[in-house]
Amino acid sequence: PPYGACLLGSINLARLIENPFSDEARMNEEEMEELVATAVRMMDNVVDVSRFPLAQQEAEAQAKRRIGLGVTGVADALLMLRLTYGTDEAAEQVEVWMRKIQHAAYRASVELAKEKGPFPLFDAEKYLASPTIQDLDKDLQDAIRERGIRNALLTSIAPTGTIALYAGHVSSGIEPVSAYSYKRKITLDDGSKAEEEVVEADDRRIHQKGIQV
Repeated sequence: PPYGACLLGSINLARLIENPFSDEARMNEEEMEELVATAVRMMDNVVDVSRFPLAQQEAEAQAKRRIGLGVTGVADALLMLRLTYGTDEAAEQVEVWMRKIQHAAYRASVELAKEKGPFPLFDAEKYLASPTIQDLDKDLQDAIRERGIRNALLTSIAPTGTIALYAGHVSSGIEPVSAYSYKRKITLDDGSKAEEEVVEADDRRIHQKGIQV
């Protein structure tokens, strides 16, 4: 929106796979939901500690308390479960993860509203009329009606190029693995250009043989 600010964060799904590349490989969904709740609280706090260039930007951020929590490392997580990116089975698995993340994020925001109050522009009837909110579980909708919600918007799927690098060179966002190593062009402090080799996570390269990607 006008004067809106971009506040994004990502859950690294690859870090949540237990026993990767084995018959016992699984997503630790309990840890994932706990991590989502922590991320929502952290990002909500960012709204308050941020210093905005314009008063209008601060007013917009405070009025809606928008955050955009997403994911990275999706392709890695699928590889660790021995699932092929782009198949129906892989898509169904990602849909399960994303719905759990969505619900965990909204529940965490409801708890924050109970603790700190809902976002200032919250209107229960208008908010609950949104197709996104109507797709949530009934008990979660009832909780929003009763307690409000801290953040007007909670989830977003971003490219996470830089975040994926910081996370240990995992696959970016929801994108497939395009290469296990590549050259990255960077600009140095003095303005000169350089190339740096980026090597993707070792465990993927070790186990890529025999796995379709």
